[in-house]
Amino acid sequence: MIFPLSHERMTARRWPIVTTLLFAACVLVQALLFIRGSHETGSQDEARARVVEYFGEHPYLQVKPDVLPELDAQTVHMAHDAASALDAPEGDALAAEQAELDARIATATRVTPDDPFQRWGYVPARPSILALFTCQFIHAGWMHLAGNLWFLVFCGMTLEDRWGRLVFPLFYLASGAAAVLTHGLFHPHDTVPLIGASGAIAGCMGAFAVAFARTRVRFALLVTFRPRVFSAPAYAVLPVWAAFEALWGWILPQDGTAHLAHVGGFGFGLVAALVLHWTGVDRRLDDSVARAATLGSDPRIDEARELVRHGDVAIALAMLEGLAQEKPDSPHVQDAIADAARAAGDDAREQKARQRAQRLRAVP
Repeated sequence: MIFPLSHERMTARRWPIVTTLLFAACVLVQALLFIRGSHETGSQDEARARVVEYFGEHPYLQVKPDVLPELDAQTVHMAHDAASALDAPEGDALAAEQAELDARIATATRVTPDDPFQRWGYVPARPSILALFTCQFIHAGWMHLAGNLWFLVFCGMTLEDRWGRLVFPLFYLASGAAAVLTHGLFHPHDTVPLIGASGAIAGCMGAFAVAFARTRVRFALLVTFRPRVFSAPAYAVLPVWAAFEALWGWILPQDGTAHLAHVGGFGFGLVAALVLHWTGVDRRLDDSVARAATLGSDPRIDEARELVRHGDVAIALAMLEGLAQEKPDSPHVQDAIADAARAAGDDAREQKARQRAQRLRAVP
């Protein structure tokens, strides 16, 4: 198993509001489900206990076996045998006791959880447009949630910083919907609800492999008791993960994990990022975020970015290096140097500038 640890761009020019809100929404939903599940389990246990208690006191009453897990056929049969030694009431008294037991059984069978997975998850056999999106915020447990949230921070924060606070959430939700529909396409009659943000996260991973293809990512190789750490560019490793997901989806289609949903989300993110790149929208969005992040900063940064846009990268870098000497505490200048170095294909210079920007932002 390969697990990503960090990458060179785990920083942002401004606070990742959308990523934070997505993170908080998933945690809030999970907390509400946990509280609700605990309350309903307690109510159901109490109602069943009242049935068992009353039947134990009146074992001669009639009850349908297996109506509750506690009243299986053997238990009911043994109770009736024991009741032969008791003097059971007759007439109205017996009818009243039977009515009380029937009422308690009816209450216990009514107090069953309204399964939120069935209600808000996506069930391919009962497709719902709303469920395409609500299922992305529901998780099977805290460990399921924690894994997805780490990948959200790992990829989402960086994509939001590149595409902005409007495009990124639309892309995120669309990736999740594409992943869900992919799963439904291969399992159209499945009644098991699909839940979790992993499809949307897979879309972010696909987009990251394109938008930050040369960014080196540190991975932990978890195949032995002693994990090994290595680094590789995003374009070389993330598609391998998607290929393994496709393989597991083919070999183990019923293992409880929606592997093909991951593949669908990854493919959607890959294609979306390529379209944004080929049309130049990716660059315009990045420039827009840069302008918003440097609002109120030195106008020479915008001038240098404009030079980069027109291909005068060397002039822009010279201008920015001079500005960096004048303003050594400005992370915005370092961001601009990193972007210009990227345009020039100077990976070492880009990485050095981004590290400086990150250190400057870490200073209180």
